[in-house]
Amino acid sequence: SEEPAECRNGAIVGESQISGAYQQICMELPVRSTPLRSTGDVLTIAQGTTDGGSTRTVQGRTGVAVWNSSLLFSRLLDAISISQDESFLTGKTVLELGCGCGLSSIAAAKLGASRVIATDGNAEVNQLSRYNVEKNGMESVVETAELKWGLLNAADYFDEADIIIGSDLTYNSGTWRVLAETIAALKPNGFVVYLSLGHSGFNVSGELAGFLSVLESEGLEVIDEKSPRWPLKGVVSSMSKSPRWPLKGVVSSMSQLLASCVNPSEKVVLDANGGARVVILARKQRR
Repeated sequence: SEEPAECRNGAIVGESQISGAYQQICMELPVRSTPLRSTGDVLTIAQGTTDGGSTRTVQGRTGVAVWNSSLLFSRLLDAISISQDESFLTGKTVLELGCGCGLSSIAAAKLGASRVIATDGNAEVNQLSRYNVEKNGMESVVETAELKWGLLNAADYFDEADIIIGSDLTYNSGTWRVLAETIAALKPNGFVVYLSLGHSGFNVSGELAGFLSVLESEGLEVIDEKSPRWPLKGVVSSMSKSPRWPLKGVVSSMSQLLASCVNPSEKVVLDANGGARVVILARKQRR
């Protein structure tokens, strides 16, 4: 069935808080669809939150719905791809943590990654992400795997990922240490792209700052546009030169790039709960 107008094109919509969780109207749909501007693809993502359509209901699992954070993150990857002469992801091995329905992993594959490992700690959620990978024809690039965060399990992926991606994973401070241990499996010259997005009752800036301090203790550091290690040169210098770039003027930072990924009504939705932040991290270099 056709998506309602407020949910079309992967729209970011307002949430309401319920006991122990959040909900929004688009989570009730059997399928969400969202476009990639740089490739022309439309990704179709089945949700496990309904008995309708062909999707299987998976009760009580955060990862069975397409969240605003994954929609925004896939748009960010798309915008990065547009901004670069060669995609940031091209030929890379990408590891996604907390993949949920698999949207961001599928987007990474469509945008040029040679191998994507979509992981989640819940086996049922992984079944749903595998279904979506196949639904979008990406099974030759994307593999799904169960990964419970922590040093022991992360050892299976040590030095395997060129890029680790994730979004909206830090809402529970009790998991910060094991999540940081997992992220530390990054290749020595690899990068982490992480997006944090606010929800009612959470301080997104405080949450992210707390998590970054834990990551620092695991040997990672934030790098920015001024760093010689900054991997996205096009975000600073060439963004407005692309004939596909839809904005007038040069976007000079990741925060501006992220802001360009939402329309005014979506900005209102995000700002109501503290907005969104994106950081890029790498392993600390020995002095």
